[in-house]
Parts: sequence; C-alpha cells; structure tokens
Amino acid sequence: MANNQENSARSTGLLVIGALGIAVCLVLAFWPYQKSVTGKADIITVAFSADGKKLLGGTQGGEAYLWNLGTGQILGSGYTLKSSKGNVPTPFNSLVLAPNGEFVVHAGRRISLINTGSDKDAPAIWSPDCAFGGAAVSPNGSHISAMSSEERLLVWTLRISDKPRDLGRADAGVYGATAFSPDGRRIAAAGHVLRMVDVESGSELWARPRDNYVFLTVAFRPDGKTIATGSQDTSIRLWNAETGKEIAILRGHQGYVDVVAFRPDGEKMVSWARDGQLFLWDLSVAKPSYKSLGKTKGGAAFSPNGRWVASGGPQKLVQLWDASNGEKGREFSAPDGSVRTLPRSAGVHPF
Repeated sequence: MANNQENSARSTGLLVIGALGIAVCLVLAFWPYQKSVTGKADIITVAFSADGKKLLGGTQGGEAYLWNLGTGQILGSGYTLKSSKGNVPTPFNSLVLAPNGEFVVHAGRRISLINTGSDKDAPAIWSPDCAFGGAAVSPNGSHISAMSSEERLLVWTLRISDKPRDLGRADAGVYGATAFSPDGRRIAAAGHVLRMVDVESGSELWARPRDNYVFLTVAFRPDGKTIATGSQDTSIRLWNAETGKEIAILRGHQGYVDVVAFRPDGEKMVSWARDGQLFLWDLSVAKPSYKSLGKTKGGAAFSPNGRWVASGGPQKLVQLWDASNGEKGREFSAPDGSVRTLPRSAGVHPF
C-alpha cells in the first residue's frame, strides 16, 4: 500500500512539473511579439510637407508622428490597427506624407489613409485584400501609387474614384518603390525591373532589368530629367528619365541602399543604406562625391528650402542635419514632443 501511495505521489509530482513546463512554453510562445522586437521605437522613415511646416516620422513598430517644424510641437500621431480587437500598431512597408500635409499613406498589411487632424477628411479608398509597399503621392496630391503583394502597380485617383487602376506588373511586390515625376504625369516603378509608366494611359514608356538584384528605392530629380535608384548591390545609379539610359553609378555604401532623395535645386542628394550610413552627395561636379553625415536608423529627406536633411534616430527621435556643412542641428522626439537645439557651431542656426 505504501509503495502504491509513493508511486501515486511521484506520478502526481511529475504531472505537475510537466504541466508547469508546458505553461512556461506557452507563455514564451505567445508573449506579445511587439515586446520582443528590438528597435520598434526607432524612427525609420521621415518626410516633409511641401510647405516645409510639417515633419513626419514613422517608427519600426508602425506608429506615425507629425511635428510642427518651426516649434517642434507634435501636431498628431496615429497608426493603423492590426485588428479590431487589439489596439496594436501595424508595421508598415512605406509611410508617406501628402504634400499638403493633410493625410498620411500607411502601406503594410493593407493600405490606409490616416487623417493628420486637418479640417478635410482623408480621401476614401478601396483596395484588394493583399499587402502593399512602395507607396507615393503625386506632387499635387491627386494620386496615390503603390505596389501590391500580388505584384501589381496600382494607382488611385483621389476624390474621383475610390478604386485603383492596374498599371501593370510590379515584380518586387511590397519590396519595391514608386515615385511620381514632378509634373505628376509619369511613375517610376522600381523592382527587379526599373519601369517608367504613363499615369494617364498606363502604358510602359521604357523598362530596364536589374539581373539578380532589386531596385529598392527611386526618386526623380526636381527637373524631371533624371532619376536615381538605390539597389541591393549597394550602388546608386542615375538614369535618363526620358530614355532609361544609365548615366552614372555611384558607390560608397556598404549595405542595401533603401533611400535616395534630391535637394530641391537638384545639386545635392541624400542616401541611406542598411549599414546605417547617411550620405550627402554633391552632384554639381563632374564626378559626384559624398560626405558621411553619420549613422542613423533609417529614412532621409530634404526640407523644401534645401537647408535641412531629416533622418530617423533611436527611440522616436528625428534628427536634422545642416545640408551646407553636414553638422547635426536639431532633434525632435516623441511622444512628449520635446525639441532640442544642439550646441551651435559655424553655419548652424536655430529656426
């Protein structure tokens, strides 16, 4: 009898230990993912409104913040919900501020327009049930372009129709990029193939394949005659926007080039790669050269007056660099909306 009780107690103990082990494994397996994501609060994308008064920053975790560039005050924040049951931000593949600053395009598991707090409601759009990336807004704010996970280039004409037009194949899906020409009549679509497409007709004007590498970003020079691309092969390439002829190859980055952006006068360009390096290029000389501004978390954009370069920093921080000398001049942070002017040096002045 004693042996039976001992065996029973031992069995009960083993069952309890086993149950506790299973419980621990389940807790570890289903612990909210966002708590284990390193760098989820880092700003990885930035954008200015066309009037230079607003600055957008988006975090790796999917939150978006909008600052008043003059005062540093936060004008608003938002994100797209993962589900109706969970108040959880959804990471994005691209986050774009409309030129007028009235809404933000959030392209990720779906594509959404987030109102920034303006009097006008964000336009209503309908989209297929798929993921999106590579979003862009036309200079006059009338069109949105994006690439779908079904590898299609879609374009919405806002406030005219809520349904998109299919402008053809976009072979990199959500990992590609799109950009509107300054006049809004053409779209450059970057993926395994670099394409130029007419917005009105949807016809392909020219196409250039990229072998085994993918074009990750694309931007028009302000005069509309040249485009720049960043690639998985760490290069930046300049192309004739009319013919698709390659003009130059710029090297210096050691990682995938995710961002290229021109200064409004077209004489300088900023680029960011996944090795963290932020480069400022001088395109006014025969052989373009670059200066490293430093290591940042992601994103790069010129202010409309060409004075500042914005980049993403750690823990909801946006950094501003002086484009004339490459020195860091100001930092914006969220969610408290604090702003800090860094120690003044030659050529750096507060707003």
